[in-house]
Amino acid sequence: MYRMMLDERATLTLERATVIIGEYPPVLITKEEERRMAARGFQESGVPEERYQGIAMTGFSFRSDIGR
Repeated sequence: MYRMMLDERATLTLERATVIIGEYPPVLITKEEERRMAARGFQESGVPEERYQGIAMTGFSFRSDIGR
């Protein structure tokens, strides 16, 4: 989410920021899930669908290409 906003910073509007934030709500993970992600090479970045693969989430799904 932050990378998307940084990439668009020159033209980012309040409305566009709201769409990005709404599409990517905060994800709380356990330390064990964090260790598994790090072991797979995802410490600070990665495509959300790949980074959070195997972590149970309800109410939403990841989409890397919103509103473009």
